[in-house]
Amino acid sequence: MRYSGNSQDESYFKPMTSVPTPPGPPTPAPTNIMALAAFALSVLGTFVPPAALGGVVCGHLARRQIRQRQESGDGWALAGLILGYLLILLSLAGLLLFGGFVATMFGIMAFL
Repeated sequence: MRYSGNSQDESYFKPMTSVPTPPGPPTPAPTNIMALAAFALSVLGTFVPPAALGGVVCGHLARRQIRQRQESGDGWALAGLILGYLLILLSLAGLLLFGGFVATMFGIMAFL
């Protein structure tokens, strides 16, 4: 039977039923770039100590941005903060030790 445009031939056309598609996995939040920069600067701080200070600053800024924008990367920012603070502490301890050694050496030389 050919389609002649009559309403009698509607038996050939079955109504389409819409099947609901299951929701896909949620899209992951984008990683905050400042958090990655904080970690990178803190790692760079092992070779160039002032870079650790940049890692700490970027880490704090990144954590605030992550809370406000609902982004991911809090672990990177936290790792950058911990490493940055640790390197700053070690650098200050090294400077104090070096200063103590220098002062001791000049003190010993004064008695000679």
